[in-house]
Amino acid sequence: MLFRSLDTIKANARFFDNDISKVPQTSLTIGVGTVMDAVEVLLVVSGLAKARALQKVVEEGVNHMWTASCLQLHSHALIACDDEAAMELKVATVNYFKEIESRTAH
Repeated sequence: MLFRSLDTIKANARFFDNDISKVPQTSLTIGVGTVMDAVEVLLVVSGLAKARALQKVVEEGVNHMWTASCLQLHSHALIACDDEAAMELKVATVNYFKEIESRTAH
């Protein structure tokens, strides 16, 4: 669905030097049901600013406050992140996924 909401545009100005003229006027959004109906899902998480969100999505249960946590229930979801995004994860969580990655790389 394409949307154009002045409230959303104003809220996102912070990502564009607080210049509302730089904020895209439309974007594409889909619902959780559509994501869960997908055969495969890839979520890319980058940067320290997303570390808390990644921790909530991966280490806590499925929760309406962290919508992407529903990916815990998807049979073919992959979350890719950089080291900065993984900063809030428990060491055991990081080690677990790195071990899986090293086994599947062979």
